[in-house]
Amino acid sequence: MKTRGLCLALVALLAGCAGTGTGRGVSGPVDAETPKARAAEPAPPAVDLEVRPKGALYVMLRNVVGQALEGRVDLRSLEGGATRTVEVAGGSWSGPQPQGEYRAYVHILEREVPVLAEIRDVTVRAGEETVLAVNLLEGASGAVPLRAFDSDGDLAIDRVELAAGTDPYNAASMPGRPELNWDTRVLRGGPQWFRGELHAYSEHGGGRETVAQLVARAERAGLDFLAIADRNTLAAARDPGFRSDRLALIPAMEWGADGQGVALVYGPLTEPDPPTTISAAQAECIRVQAQGGVWAVAHPCFPTKPWQWGLSYVNAVEVWFRDWRGTPPMSLNNLREEIKVRKDGALVHSIAAAAGMAGLDQVSANAQSSQFWDYELNRGLMASAIAGSGSGNKDLPLGRPVTYIHAAELSLPALLDGLRMGRTYVSCDLNGPQLGFCADVLGDGKVDVGMGGVVPLNVETVFDAAVLNALGKKLQVLENGRPIRTVPINDNNTAIRFRRKPTTYSTYRLRVIGPADPKAKGFGPIEVYAVSSPIYAQDITQELLWRNPNLDPDKTWVRIQSEDVMEVELPENVPPMTAPAW
Repeated sequence: MKTRGLCLALVALLAGCAGTGTGRGVSGPVDAETPKARAAEPAPPAVDLEVRPKGALYVMLRNVVGQALEGRVDLRSLEGGATRTVEVAGGSWSGPQPQGEYRAYVHILEREVPVLAEIRDVTVRAGEETVLAVNLLEGASGAVPLRAFDSDGDLAIDRVELAAGTDPYNAASMPGRPELNWDTRVLRGGPQWFRGELHAYSEHGGGRETVAQLVARAERAGLDFLAIADRNTLAAARDPGFRSDRLALIPAMEWGADGQGVALVYGPLTEPDPPTTISAAQAECIRVQAQGGVWAVAHPCFPTKPWQWGLSYVNAVEVWFRDWRGTPPMSLNNLREEIKVRKDGALVHSIAAAAGMAGLDQVSANAQSSQFWDYELNRGLMASAIAGSGSGNKDLPLGRPVTYIHAAELSLPALLDGLRMGRTYVSCDLNGPQLGFCADVLGDGKVDVGMGGVVPLNVETVFDAAVLNALGKKLQVLENGRPIRTVPINDNNTAIRFRRKPTTYSTYRLRVIGPADPKAKGFGPIEVYAVSSPIYAQDITQELLWRNPNLDPDKTWVRIQSEDVMEVELPENVPPMTAPAW
């Protein structure tokens, strides 16, 4: 059935989407202040401590009631030497340490996350024993967790921050970590969809272009934003060429190691520590988000870089890296043994379940990454979909695939907000399909929720989906990762409407697919052209939506524009995808 003349808010996503492919920027000069100076790249150690004679260091970590505490101590040389980290198990550690002056940053593990709980200056003398003893008051009762004493979420308790002279209410201000300042100018106002590249490389990290050349190439391509993600360094963001009046430049790094997997870190306000332990990685993930940044899992199922960090609370998953069918899938042989643990015969971890999925000869690494994402969504993760080209030279185009972000304006803070809120979708290239997806919960014919939003349980909800530039392909609706409807796209501007009354936690998302070209090399019989972030169904009340006064559909982040909307019936008894066992 087709319904004409909808009284539904009809959108700019499709008729006025940001990005025209013409390489334009703001009209006229940018009226904004000059960005602040950037911190210098960390210098190499000036002093070789290992040639010095040794003393003995004894570390004892207790709380005031005498309980031994697990922890970590970072010994930072005050004389220009390298920092040494020691892991403290069972409350104590001892070992040789080169003589010298050190500042000890003492972290206590709480639920496997290190929290900075003490800073002490320590002098180690040759042939002598030095004792570093900490008796912690905070959290000793057990009634209040240690992190409750950290007001800003940077994993440094307030007492320590006040003593060190940093701001306990600003996650970017913390002991021992210089604050980074980035260009936050508004390059274009007004809420709209912006498109750009989230995973490129410069000469600082395996690419063959200077930062200035890469920025210029992104401008010529007509992108709205660019993130240069070199491995374990923010050198690109500190480079003098990291400047544009047309592009929003996102400071970023590819963080991790091939054997363990890599993350994409966007907008950190302190330098992330290099990858070491899983507990330290979880701390970096939490800290980056407390600072307003974004932590994303990068291409989780690529055979040479499988995601094995096992972190919680990530913001996004790179479900599409380079060509959709271009990389072979990983297998269980690519994972460490502890990742392949089973419960009642089923693989426990999502990454292992994706590696062990049936029909590996019929999928690509990106298809596996999408499966991993669905498993994590079904477990309650709320993470947006992102994509990246991995371009490091002009022979590999930027924005293929491309990420769309709906943001209040074209600026670094607004783009990071859009990523965190899940207001994203990805498309095969700059001329690929454009998506709209929204929901009407209140039954008033207006948009209440868009991508990344939440609808309540036990309420019949009307979902509207629209797609442009996908003639001849198919639009799929997925519930909990399982396709529940596939509709042929017979017009360049196609929309469908469906109704659902979710009774348990669920996710709904879209993708545009078609058969793979049999003459083209690749893995799997399906070509994917676009993927949306989900709309979630959770246990909230319908009344919450009424508390948003003067809700204006013209200001919502997803609207639909189509003269014809096809209402489709969805099967009511489609079995949900089964997530791996815990």
